[in-house]
Amino acid sequence: MPPPPGIVPPANDIVTLSLISHTNAGKTTLARTLLRQDVGEVADAAHVTLFNTSYSLLEQEARLLRLWDTPGFGDSARLLKRLQRERNPLLWFLSQAWDRITDKPLWCSQQALKNVRDEADVVLYLVNAAEPPQAAGYITPEMEILTWVGKPVLVLLNQTGSALDVQAERLEIETWRQHMATWPIVKGVLCLDAFARCWVQEDQLMDRLALLLTDTKKEAFKHLRRGWQRRNLETFHQSSRIVSELLTAAVVDGIDVRSETLWERIGIGRGELNKEYQDAREQLAARLADRVTLATNQLIHLHGLEGQAARRLGNLTQEQFHLPSQVPEAIWSTLGSVAGGAMGGLIADLKMGGMTFGGGALVGGIAAGLGAYALIKSYNLVRGGDHRLHWSFEHFREQVRLALLTYLAVAHYGRGRGEWQESPDPAHWNSLCSRIIDEHDDGITRLWKSGVEAGTQPDVISKSAHSLIQDCLKCLLLRLYPTAKLSMS
Repeated sequence: MPPPPGIVPPANDIVTLSLISHTNAGKTTLARTLLRQDVGEVADAAHVTLFNTSYSLLEQEARLLRLWDTPGFGDSARLLKRLQRERNPLLWFLSQAWDRITDKPLWCSQQALKNVRDEADVVLYLVNAAEPPQAAGYITPEMEILTWVGKPVLVLLNQTGSALDVQAERLEIETWRQHMATWPIVKGVLCLDAFARCWVQEDQLMDRLALLLTDTKKEAFKHLRRGWQRRNLETFHQSSRIVSELLTAAVVDGIDVRSETLWERIGIGRGELNKEYQDAREQLAARLADRVTLATNQLIHLHGLEGQAARRLGNLTQEQFHLPSQVPEAIWSTLGSVAGGAMGGLIADLKMGGMTFGGGALVGGIAAGLGAYALIKSYNLVRGGDHRLHWSFEHFREQVRLALLTYLAVAHYGRGRGEWQESPDPAHWNSLCSRIIDEHDDGITRLWKSGVEAGTQPDVISKSAHSLIQDCLKCLLLRLYPTAKLSMS
């Protein structure tokens, strides 16, 4: 339980982190991401933050994890030269009262250093990873200044771009670790981008902090760390529940369409039935789009973000799933001449990048004849055990991929980026999701069959779906962050 309002916990029950960096490196943006709320002022300019500001990261069992957002270091090289001329540089520096209007860089540096000296248990030093460390000339003077204070420093790599794959992240960290090894106060380097961080990386930060605190703070932090992990794991479990309910609805959903007559089976008078198939797919697609939008918005809210996903049926059916395979022109012409009629129209639509995931399913349908099976397959639909039209297994498998990618996108979206908006997924996410889906193919097949072929009760399907999806998501996160096993336990 948090302490009563107005009651400050004892000093040993407060763990304080000071967020430090060169000016305009993204401290306030990262603070927003960690706090799950908009704080301070963010602008693409130097010295936007002028005063040290304290925020509560977490209150747990009358203990407080506090984060200070500080003004950025300014002209570090000039400041270091001044300090080196003094007999007691730190005392001299902190005794000065520079005018923050006439000498803003020195004023901001003064405020930041005062905060580290007076408040910090650990310094979180943020760097711009978009530039190589050798090009960041401000690092050396700022590390020299922080060395005088003597507090332990964790270097956080910000502005890394989109989420990195495992090898790229390791290389990035090792490059910066070697560069920062000159200064003994630096105790570690972590990727924690304000725009693309994941909650698993936050847990890794907590693990590192636990090793750097003094004995008087370790007991308090043990409870705070446990509370932080519990909160993140609860969000993860709720997220897997949202995703599993989305996929449960997909295998249960179906549309009543009459069976074909004998004449329709041989291709005569199919116009009305073809329209029923078309209408069925449009209804299923519209309902799928609504469910995906709702689930995405639930994930956005659950992760402390703002904004909403846009409902775009066209993108859902054409862009977010696989487009038809590229088939040579001669093959399309041959299929069109063989099929004729309504099937030829579907082939033409496919050729333009239309309604199914790939030509393979359509070719299989034509090989089986020109009856209802061919038409249903070309719409990625099948007749289930209840004789209604449902999404085919191939289509459902792609829905699983979309759901996994959606979770990764939301879980990596830092609040500092602003309101939620769709953005391209990192390439390695797609390939990783494919591997995870292949590894869980038996479970995905059973889930689809239980809803489409067996007509199992939705609550039973939901329970199986939750177990399956939770395992898929755990495997995804552990592949992306191999050292996060303890956090996932």
